[in-house]
Amino acid sequence: MPRPVRFAVPGDAAALLGLQHALDDESRFMLFEPDERDHDPARLRHRLEAQAGGTDPSYTVVADADADAEGTDEALAGYVGVTVSPLARSRRTGYVVMGVRASHARRGIGRALLGAAAEAARRRGLRRLELVVMTHNHAALNLYLTCGFVVEGLRRSGLEIDGRPVDQYHMGLLF
Repeated sequence: MPRPVRFAVPGDAAALLGLQHALDDESRFMLFEPDERDHDPARLRHRLEAQAGGTDPSYTVVADADADAEGTDEALAGYVGVTVSPLARSRRTGYVVMGVRASHARRGIGRALLGAAAEAARRRGLRRLELVVMTHNHAALNLYLTCGFVVEGLRRSGLEIDGRPVDQYHMGLLF
């Protein structure tokens, strides 16, 4: 059964940053390499404050970890960050980044996070959500397709991982 999801608050900054670092370490599908991400939660806390205060149209949805997750100290199981531009021509589009801990995979958390992010997008008057996904990330691709995203294009050699080019799909969800 999926965990309840909620909007992140400034007090989640350290836990969210910890989750992002854990995802960078355990997944080959995140954009950041291990140790490329900032280690100080102050910048993330400031961003979450701006989101909560309404000065940043972006938003972050998190899923709390199971209280009984086999003795781990994981505070968050996953997140979706939706970045919305303040520019007039692009402020109806949200750019999605998401991740779910491997220890919480295949429990419906990703679907719940995307559902909450999409509902928030509708309520905020967004017209679309978009994302990129590595073409060989079949689990994420399947999740996005079943949540209504469609492949809109192919970005060939968009990334380089371990010295090899990696293709990405551009995907979008229209409201």
